[in-house]
Amino acid sequence: MAQKKSSEKTPQKKKKVEKKEEEEQPEACGHEEHEHDETCGCAESEGVVFKNNPARSYALFDIWFESLMQTIDEQVVPEPNKREMLFLTLSNAMLDMLMDILPEDLSQVVAENLDDYLAVTHVNKKYGVDLLATFQEEFMAKHGDNFDDDEKLRDTLLAFQESYWNGKRKDLSDKSPNEAVEEVFTRYKLN
Repeated sequence: MAQKKSSEKTPQKKKKVEKKEEEEQPEACGHEEHEHDETCGCAESEGVVFKNNPARSYALFDIWFESLMQTIDEQVVPEPNKREMLFLTLSNAMLDMLMDILPEDLSQVVAENLDDYLAVTHVNKKYGVDLLATFQEEFMAKHGDNFDDDEKLRDTLLAFQESYWNGKRKDLSDKSPNEAVEEVFTRYKLN
């Protein structure tokens, strides 16, 4: 991939974010299933996170497009490969920016989650499966959704997770989901 040409300053070392004492907030979505209502904050969070993406795209366009196109045009690459180079250069720049603006501890979490997401998505595409949907379907078929308490649910879920992610599957050419994911990690040098 082409090296970025930039007159921007080198990013400064990331600082750890100090946690401020906060008011008690309802538990954020994503950690457990729950009924959505006005107190959970899900809709508000999604609005803030995604609502302004079109405007952000135009802001990035004004910042990067001209220099990005100049960089691509300067490369001695066959014309059909320039689209690929454009995609790779732009996605690399976006990932660099995302990781740079986050505090160090959060950028590490985002990087790990992104690597996991990319690996699972590659496995899904390669084998024509949906590992997460299959996990949920098989768990529900085997255990249902009626548990006496949270501890019983947690214990059942942990045991099922272990067998699902480490068990050989015909739909993955007799590999476990973890083996298939690990192949992607190795191929792309992720995680």
